[in-house]
Amino acid sequence: MYLTRNRSFVACLWVAFFVNGAVLSSWAPRIPEVKYLLGLSDSELGIALFGVAAGSVPALLLTARVLDRVRSGPVCVATALLFSASLPLISVADGVWQLTGVLMALGAASGVLDIAMNTAGIAYQQHTGHRVLSRLHGGYSLGVLAGALGGVAATHVGATATEHFLVVAILLVTLTLMSAPMLWSQPWRPDAREVSGALVTVRSRRFGLPMTIAVLAVSGLLIEGLVTDWSALLITRDLGAPTSLGAITLALFSLAMFISRSAGDAVLNRFSERKVLTTVAVAVVCLVLLGSVAAEPVAMAAAVGLIGLVLGPVFPVAVSRASRSAPGRAAAMTAQVSAVGYFAYLGGPPVIGFVADVVGLPLTFVTTVALSCVGIALACRGPG
Repeated sequence: MYLTRNRSFVACLWVAFFVNGAVLSSWAPRIPEVKYLLGLSDSELGIALFGVAAGSVPALLLTARVLDRVRSGPVCVATALLFSASLPLISVADGVWQLTGVLMALGAASGVLDIAMNTAGIAYQQHTGHRVLSRLHGGYSLGVLAGALGGVAATHVGATATEHFLVVAILLVTLTLMSAPMLWSQPWRPDAREVSGALVTVRSRRFGLPMTIAVLAVSGLLIEGLVTDWSALLITRDLGAPTSLGAITLALFSLAMFISRSAGDAVLNRFSERKVLTTVAVAVVCLVLLGSVAAEPVAMAAAVGLIGLVLGPVFPVAVSRASRSAPGRAAAMTAQVSAVGYFAYLGGPPVIGFVADVVGLPLTFVTTVALSCVGIALACRGPG
C-alpha cells in the first residue's frame, strides 16, 4: 500500500510537470496568428513576450518564501489549475498591453508552479530516498511536445486560437483535477536547506558561477528560446509558408529536443564534453546558415528540426560543469546556472523583437544563433 501510494504521488506530480510544459508551448504555435490579428510590430510582440519573464521573476521570489511555510503539493494543484484555465485569455486580448498583461499572469503562474513542483519532487526524494526528478522533467518535455503537436492539429483543422486554447485548457484542468487529491494530501515537506540550496538561489549573497559556464547556459537556452518564440513567424511571414508549417516546425523542434535530451547521457558517456560542445556549435551554425541561404520554408523547417536534434546536451553539460565547479556547493551552483539560463530563455527572445524591427527577423535570427554558437565554442575551454 505504501509503495503504491508513493508511485501514485509521483504519477500525479508528473502531471504537474506535464501541465507546466504544455500551456506555453500551446501558445507558441499561435504567435504569428495572434500577432497578425492584433497588428503588432516585431518590437511590440517583443514587449508582449517579455511579459512572461516579467511575471515569472517576482513569482519565483515570492514562491520561495511561501514554501517555507506551506506544503508544495497544494500549491502545485492551485497554480496548475490557474495556469491552465488562464490560457484562453490570450485570444481575447485587444492590443499589446492587454496581451502583455495576460502573458505576465501566465509567466507568474509558470514561475510559481516551477518552484512548487520541483520542491515537491525534492521532498519526495528526501522522504523515500528514491530519485525521481529526472523522470519528472521528462514529463515537462513531453508536455512541451504535446502542446506543439496540439498546435499543429489545431491549425490543420482550421480551429481559431480561441477554440484551440479552450480545448487545451479543459484537457489540462481535467488532468490536474484527477491528480489533485494525491498532490493535495502530500504529507511531507522538504528540508529547508535543500530547497534554499537547490531552488532559491536568489537568496545567495555570492554569485560564484564561472563565466564560461554562465555563457554556455545562456547560449544554449537562448537558441532554444529563439526557435520557440520566433521560428514559426520567420517561416510563415518572412518565408511565405502556410501557418500549419510553422506549427509543424515547432512540433518537430520539440520532438527533436526530447530525443536529444533523452540520448544526451549516452552521448556524453561516449564522447568528451569538449567534443560534444564543439560538434554542437559547428553543426548548429552550419544548419542555420544553410537554411537561411536556401531561403525556402521547408529547408528552414528541416534546419530547425536538426538544430533541436543536436542542441539537447548543451544545457545539461552546463549544469554538470556548474556542480563540479564547487563540489561543496553543488546544489547552489546548479541552481545558479539554472537561474541564468532561465532568464536568458525568457528574456532573450523579447529583446530579439526590438532588433528585428530594425534589421529584419531573418538576419536577427541567423546572427543570434551564430553568436550563441560562438559562446558554446568558447565554453569548450572549460574542463571536460
